[in-house]
Amino acid sequence: MRNNRSRIGLLAGLIVASLPAAASSDIESCPWGEPGCLLQGTPYLSSGNDSRDNLLRLLSEGKPIALPVQQPPADLTRSRDYYFDWHPQWDLPPAVTAGDGKSGDPLAAVPALAPQIAQLQLDPEPFTAVAGQQDERADRQVSNNLYSVSAFYAALLAEPTLTTEQRHQLALARLGIAQGVEAETGAELASLAQSFPANSAARQFADYLAAAVQFYLGDYTAAAADFATLAAGEQPWLAETAGYMQIRTALNQSSANSSGEYGDFDPDKIDQAAVSDALARAQGYLQKWPAGQYATAVNNLLRRIYWYQHEPQPLAQRYEAVLTAAQQGPALTQLILEYDNKLGSQYLEKPRVTAIPDAPLVTFIESLRAIRPGSDGKPVLTQQALESQKPLFEQAGKGAWWHWLQHELWFAQEDYAAVTAAITPAKTLPASDILAFSEQVLYGKALMQQQQWPAARQHWLTLLSLSKEVEQQQYLQAQLAATLVFSNQADAVFAADSRVTNLRFRSQVLKTRASLATLRQQAEHGPNAEERTIALHTLLTRDLTEGHYADWLQDKKAVAGITPPVSGEDFADVNLSVFDWPGTGAESGYYCQPLAQIATALSQKPTDGHALNCLGEFFRTTGAKVDLWSDQPGNDVLNSATQRKDPPGQPDRQRYYQQIVADPKAEAEDKSYALYRAVMCYAPSGYNDCGGAEVDKRVRKGWFNQLKAEYGRSPWAEKLKYYW
Repeated sequence: MRNNRSRIGLLAGLIVASLPAAASSDIESCPWGEPGCLLQGTPYLSSGNDSRDNLLRLLSEGKPIALPVQQPPADLTRSRDYYFDWHPQWDLPPAVTAGDGKSGDPLAAVPALAPQIAQLQLDPEPFTAVAGQQDERADRQVSNNLYSVSAFYAALLAEPTLTTEQRHQLALARLGIAQGVEAETGAELASLAQSFPANSAARQFADYLAAAVQFYLGDYTAAAADFATLAAGEQPWLAETAGYMQIRTALNQSSANSSGEYGDFDPDKIDQAAVSDALARAQGYLQKWPAGQYATAVNNLLRRIYWYQHEPQPLAQRYEAVLTAAQQGPALTQLILEYDNKLGSQYLEKPRVTAIPDAPLVTFIESLRAIRPGSDGKPVLTQQALESQKPLFEQAGKGAWWHWLQHELWFAQEDYAAVTAAITPAKTLPASDILAFSEQVLYGKALMQQQQWPAARQHWLTLLSLSKEVEQQQYLQAQLAATLVFSNQADAVFAADSRVTNLRFRSQVLKTRASLATLRQQAEHGPNAEERTIALHTLLTRDLTEGHYADWLQDKKAVAGITPPVSGEDFADVNLSVFDWPGTGAESGYYCQPLAQIATALSQKPTDGHALNCLGEFFRTTGAKVDLWSDQPGNDVLNSATQRKDPPGQPDRQRYYQQIVADPKAEAEDKSYALYRAVMCYAPSGYNDCGGAEVDKRVRKGWFNQLKAEYGRSPWAEKLKYYW
């Protein structure tokens, strides 16, 4: 059992200790929430998952929201591309199609605008140019778009006191602002305003445009004064819109000097007096216009206000409301991103472990995050803190959430017996119930941690029969495969009735834990050409690295049975054509025969120095080995189960060279070349790239001196100038 205990320690380290310190990492990965970027975590609620994944999975249930998860290939038994991690192809930009909004009428996104342009007798061409500039605008300019242009035009058309000419002039002025704001724009608008009668609606609309220009130019003091005058006026649209703009003006003014040392946003430099003014105006707007045209926008601004004020409780309550209410996938994704950047980032610095009134969802997600280990290696969330949260969840009808946190906390505290005692193995598994599925996964993992292998195996088999979701089934297969490997039953993965059918998981076991007999069986009788290729490549590589040269000659005949050959980038790590090496590409001046003849010579005389050197050349020039990395990401605990200190199929050329050097019967040509290559194993880094254990530098110096002293006239002695 010692080996099992060693491996189970790796299992615990993988699941509990090596948890991410932040929400997620987008380095060398798709930015979370971007089109084409899929969820990378496990399909159950876990403190080890990206918190955004947990939120999206939990909130999407019962809503018409399709999770951005990987779609299974046509045949999972022939593909290794279904796993729970980043996929390189996810970084490719999504293809642009005719129906994705990238072509056609750019004004179509604002349906009311085209008839407004016609009514106001405007040329539509400049609006098309403006539409192409929208994505380039940010910060205070972000609202200077065609939507706000259309809203302004609607107000012009609804104001009965305006003449046709006044509407046309004001509409042209608003178009000019949409095309770009410059310092002289304000003077032009002031001149336009003076051309209209005092106290007229036309003058007020022109004053509004002047105030908007001041806002876009960043002159918040002047903009605030003008918006205040308009908000007190009698024109309904201008009064409400100016009231809304007072909020934005105060909010922008509060952050005008909030740049950090490197130009980044520093919330500690916010002008709190201006934020308080923004809050008062927002509350005033909602009191006066509770169902106003900007009510949703004002409620959104309140989240920023509370963020600026460092008020986590009202901010959490607002996120609770909008996250729960969201019914569309893109909107929910953006809200989760905003939540994680603003509130979640605060909790990363100071984890929230106490209940947040009226916010059970936020309390749950942040408590799940706080189960990750702190600096002392223990969960940040304590049992006492969790107990204090229980009334909140019970009052909200979310007692099941609290119990899940308790189970996760026990697991993180390594109290696996408590987990298995508290969770009842399922007899049914509801569809789209991530909490129910999560409980069953945790139960199975707790069985594994207690090395209850038969019970764990049966549990995973039961869940595989109950679950109808592809993502869950593939994850359960990884757990089952790991259980079989941990319990020294790796060959059972390849039984005729095996429930582990995902080729990636089978490939990982073939490469690391399968016996030679199983490799030979799968190479000849595997379920498809892809698996036979993986098994045969692994078998042939191991035949060579383990010195089974006669077996290699026999096993290689199975290559002919895989027709057509499996090839392509997805199977580059198991390309069987590598074993057709013709001997070319070896070091110039050292002749090698094809690999088949090398294996024949070694099968007859395993100490043949020339054949051993040439076998080394095969491995050196082709890079042939059992590649353990191509299958490794995203297999969850199976990676830990298949990990080995000395994995099979890894070439050790240094051993060949040492054997030849030590052989008194070796030919001078072969021994001199072996000395040369042995020294070159460490060129130029000083680290061994030939396989096997590192050799002390004094030994390498001895090889160098022996080559120079005994074989000084050889081409290898003349070529070698240094030792490393």
